[in-house]
Amino acid sequence: MKRFLLAGILVLSFLLVAGIAAPAHAAQFGDDLAAKVQELMKSDVVSPQTKACLSCHIQYTPGIVYDWANSKHAEMTPAALADLYKAIGTPEWADKIADKFKNYNYVIGCYECHGMFKEADRPDVIENHFGYKIVTIVTRKDCSQCHPKESAEISWTWHATGSVMSPFKPWYLGILKWAKSQGADPFGDAQAKALYEKYFPPYLTKQRDVDDINWNFYKEIAKAIMQYMETGQENDIVKMLKEATGMVTPYDYDWKTFISPLWPASGVLNTTLLNKMGIKIAVTSIDGNSKAISNVMEHPSFRNGYIYHACFECHGTVVVPYKKETVTINGMQVNRVALWGWPNNGAARLDPDGSLGTCTACHPRHLFSIKQAREPWTCGQCHLGYDHPHIEIYEESKHGNIWDVYGKDWNWDQIPWRVGVDFNAPTCATCHMSALADANGNILVPGTHDLVKRLVWDQMHFFSIPKGIIPDKMQQALFYGWSQLKGKLEDIEAKKNDKAPEPYKYPVFTGIKIVEDGGKIGETKFPRLLKVEYTGELAKHRAEMEAVCKLCHSSQWTENFFRTADQNMIDYDIVARFANALLQLAWKEGIHDNKNILDEYMEIMWYYIWHHEGRRWRNGVYMMGPDFAHWFGIVDTVMDKLGRMTSYLYTALKIKQIETELQALKQAAAGAPYTPELAAQIAQLQRELESLKAQLAALEAQVPVLKSQLQSLETGYSAIEGDVGSLKTDVNTLLQQLQELSKQLEALSPQAKEIQKLVSEIQQVAGQLQTIGQKAETANAKAEEASMKAEEASNKAGQAISMIEEISKKIDELSSKIDSVSSTAYTLGAIALAAAVIALGLSIVYRRS
Repeated sequence: MKRFLLAGILVLSFLLVAGIAAPAHAAQFGDDLAAKVQELMKSDVVSPQTKACLSCHIQYTPGIVYDWANSKHAEMTPAALADLYKAIGTPEWADKIADKFKNYNYVIGCYECHGMFKEADRPDVIENHFGYKIVTIVTRKDCSQCHPKESAEISWTWHATGSVMSPFKPWYLGILKWAKSQGADPFGDAQAKALYEKYFPPYLTKQRDVDDINWNFYKEIAKAIMQYMETGQENDIVKMLKEATGMVTPYDYDWKTFISPLWPASGVLNTTLLNKMGIKIAVTSIDGNSKAISNVMEHPSFRNGYIYHACFECHGTVVVPYKKETVTINGMQVNRVALWGWPNNGAARLDPDGSLGTCTACHPRHLFSIKQAREPWTCGQCHLGYDHPHIEIYEESKHGNIWDVYGKDWNWDQIPWRVGVDFNAPTCATCHMSALADANGNILVPGTHDLVKRLVWDQMHFFSIPKGIIPDKMQQALFYGWSQLKGKLEDIEAKKNDKAPEPYKYPVFTGIKIVEDGGKIGETKFPRLLKVEYTGELAKHRAEMEAVCKLCHSSQWTENFFRTADQNMIDYDIVARFANALLQLAWKEGIHDNKNILDEYMEIMWYYIWHHEGRRWRNGVYMMGPDFAHWFGIVDTVMDKLGRMTSYLYTALKIKQIETELQALKQAAAGAPYTPELAAQIAQLQRELESLKAQLAALEAQVPVLKSQLQSLETGYSAIEGDVGSLKTDVNTLLQQLQELSKQLEALSPQAKEIQKLVSEIQQVAGQLQTIGQKAETANAKAEEASMKAEEASNKAGQAISMIEEISKKIDELSSKIDSVSSTAYTLGAIALAAAVIALGLSIVYRRS
């Protein structure tokens, strides 16, 4: 009788899921939950295998058991999913539920996920776990047996490929290049297509949001690696890996050999600057390992451990099974497969069965809650911070304001989600994913796990371009010659692949046309701004997002919002092209070296423009966060980073110009009575002058930070004031010498007038220096009232002053050498030296006053 009663309750729950106003599923805690677990262990709706799991794990991992008991999995059989798909308006997907689960009589428990895994030949199978064959990792392939729609759709997003697109890119790309060299081609003949589908995630031969895409070849790679690590025998796949990637697993070099903007720490950690100067620093690590190094990556004990707790936490790992072992746990002998890249819940984790992406990134085990996936902060776990502050922008927006006040009262578990009835403002899921319905449960906007479905623009990379046609940037590069990182809108047509079928002719979605149909600059006319017209697939994407907006907003509200927002994609693109052109010029002029694209000043500023501030600008616009669109966005992009790039480039080019003019001046004075010894002394002076310039550049690199920190430091101002005073004295002395020498030079050199003009200019600069010195004195008086609590900034100020003192010593040394030179050489050297000293003084005092 009890069994029939439980069955009746389950049937009722299925009906409620499909009903119009199904009550939300609420997690419970406390004694009632403990009692629920005991009831489940006694009931007939839980399989015998799962009961065996529960009886042991309730002792050793109780948190997992109670979490599962709170889940819908503990209450529903797979058959309920047919009603779920009907409720969201996609009943056809019920037919794709795995046959073994269509008429399954038990709820979803431990064994159903860990023991009824999809592919029996995966390399991480534990053959005997107390009599059961199980796997540790439940993959997206395993989830797809009951959730085929969700699995297929998510496979077409960066949430599936984010690991092999970012941290593991060099290893992954090497394998794909090898596969292409073997004849794999999605647009070739039958054999080429077969090779493509064997070696690649086969996006380009499949149908979006219908076919579930995985990288099945990785399952074979994982098997080969495990065999190699257990036996030491190289098989064909291991030989291929060594040849194609230079390693066997992607972990072999601990990310010490890659320089990429995708993991920016590699840039400066691998800097080539000190090596160019022949500088080596002896570093002894805490494990006693000593080595003289010119960059941090050279130290043998530095292993990039941060990447496991930074990049991998969101992008996901490549999970490598490497041996089978038996270990003692709680006094028991337990068989297991040793895994590397585990534990991990990154969205795009690559699992041993070839699954791309993991469901647990958004639906954490073992509750697998719809509510949690719909909550903004689930997305905010990764979508936050400097480079994509989506959660911060959302919280600042009016949508976030409403969620913050009323969200606790929403019906988070309702399927479908009824606009205005179950919630009264959108979350991330609402706009990008959710199936949205009216009060009667009629679907108004179909749901999707394809996060590209409602988007038009790629707001993550260098320039303004549409979203990629597939989520695999490596395949875009190999089969179209397209870079999603660097591509420009006008380049799309040239990257067309005429062999490709219609959906895949281009590497990105197409259908953008920019027209001038509003008021031009200076004209009184509305609407204003440029208009972006969408056609084809992109028009469908924008229409679907607008359909979400129009569930709460009028057509005019929605259309005007997107018109003004789209203008920002045009504006950002102009800024990005300008900034990138400055960097290209710096490389061309030899100001920077593009051997390492991420260790010099303008390179780092460009990285911040496209990867940080420029993203904040664009994201802030479309998500209605004014502070991020403005202060953290365009202001930081243009006033700060672009301003720094412009100033740095101007200064560097000016130095080159002055050096050229100085060289010409020396050549013009060649008629003077020089001797070999005199020439050698001048050359030495020139070298030391260049050394001063190098020190000046190093000092300038510290100025932006010191400028803000020294505002409140009395000691910093006082010390700098003293040094400035002495510097002014040195300059005045040099000016007196220059005046006397210029008179002597009139009789010695035909260039006297030009040099006299230069002396006059230096006198003007000295006057400016005195004015700035007065500003420093005023600043010092104000600083006496400031706090002394910033010790770190004070230390840096002291370092800066020490550098000034060191430069002063250099000046004294040069002065003594100048004394031994003839009158003509003395004049030339003194002019150059005075110019350098005044420039140095201006730079230091101006930036601190």
